[in-house]
Amino acid sequence: MTMIRREPNHWPTIRRWLTVADISPLQRAIVQRAMADDGELERPLGSNRSPYIDEITRWAGLTPPQYWCGIWVGRVFVDAGSLIPAGFPSCDAWLPYLEPLETLTRAERIGCAVLYGTPNDAKHIGIIVRCEADITLTIEGNRGYAGSGTNNGVCVDTAPLTRKDVLGVIRPRL
Repeated sequence: MTMIRREPNHWPTIRRWLTVADISPLQRAIVQRAMADDGELERPLGSNRSPYIDEITRWAGLTPPQYWCGIWVGRVFVDAGSLIPAGFPSCDAWLPYLEPLETLTRAERIGCAVLYGTPNDAKHIGIIVRCEADITLTIEGNRGYAGSGTNNGVCVDTAPLTRKDVLGVIRPRL
């Protein structure tokens, strides 16, 4: 399996990701902060480690290596000015704040965390960065680029919100 490394200018500038005009400053800050980490990779691949991943893991009060999707979402939310739940490194800590996806408009979903798993057992978390009628893009930590065999970085992916394991979304809060 080949790891895909993005070339300069492969992704549109951040302002083009934010196509919806009526999002809040907090939603915009979350997307911009999350996109800044796109392409951050584990070193070595599959280790749940890198200088950056170790730094955010220690910031979360844990010792590396750890599964780090919840740590990364927490760090992005905090850096953008949002509150996070106590115990945020565990995906289950986000469950009490879950809202049904269908109760939010597409614009309201931008910048929300999306939680995956089964009822009462969250397995993974990411951030919605673009949501249109025909496509939803998320950026997730401890995730692989499409076609990658491992969950080894911070990657933008198409994530159909109709997947059976989508539990709902968590709105950022000031």
